[in-house]
Amino acid sequence: MARQSGKTADFSFNSVAIEDELSSITQTTNVNIVDVTAFGDSANTFVEGLPTSNYSVSGFFDPNASQGDATIFTRIGSGSATASFETTGASAGTNAPVYSGSAFVSSYSITSDVGGATTYSADFQVSGALTRAVS
Repeated sequence: MARQSGKTADFSFNSVAIEDELSSITQTTNVNIVDVTAFGDSANTFVEGLPTSNYSVSGFFDPNASQGDATIFTRIGSGSATASFETTGASAGTNAPVYSGSAFVSSYSITSDVGGATTYSADFQVSGALTRAVS
């Protein structure tokens, strides 16, 4: 079984690579499980609903025009853009899946602490299917 370090991961939003300032990338996919238990059933019965996916990222604030702040902030309330996550930092291949989907910015926060770095975090809600490319 191949294992890897997270240090090579890549993330882009709206075609802008922002992994150079990120320290954390989380991709989450959940499936709505619906209870369809009827009176005549002898145990609870469930069916699988539709999946929903999102991304959460956090990192170090960079105010330059081609970095995360400008890329993320300008998309708030401006429709979806493509989010792409390369877990290995390599192009899609058999052992290098690339996940992507059309996503909205659902939250964005900037934090400044006295004596500490200015950081930010953002959440992206994927609309439609999340794809997993391997070639």
